[in-house]
Amino acid sequence: MVARCHAKGLTDVELGDAVAHFNGLEDSSLGAIVAAQVIEHLPYGELLELMRAAQRKLRPGGRLIVETVNPHAAHALKTFWVDFTHQHPVFPEVVLALCRLSGFSTAYVFHPGGSGNAEKDRFEAGDYTVLAELSAG
Repeated sequence: MVARCHAKGLTDVELGDAVAHFNGLEDSSLGAIVAAQVIEHLPYGELLELMRAAQRKLRPGGRLIVETVNPHAAHALKTFWVDFTHQHPVFPEVVLALCRLSGFSTAYVFHPGGSGNAEKDRFEAGDYTVLAELSAG
């Protein structure tokens, strides 16, 4: 994917370890971090480390946005295991708990491709997103 980005002229793209990258940045220096289809590839310890690093690098009012496969939706969970790099499904309740453990002040779940009915989407939408925010100060 990095090669494809470079071929399209997007030169500020690199392959690397997210936590190592964050550790090279100044604390409170980012306004937002987006991790789409990433967290399901990380063992628990690395996932917690990623969440804590994101919290340190976001400035007050900063937002962390993570998207992953929705394990509450049977059809999504069925196809989850087709990708052998997936470590384990991550339930949204777990991501919310990790946000609290990592120091985010608020976090909520939504389903970007869903119908807008949270209860229906919880079991039918293939993916979910958690938006976590740091206190503004």
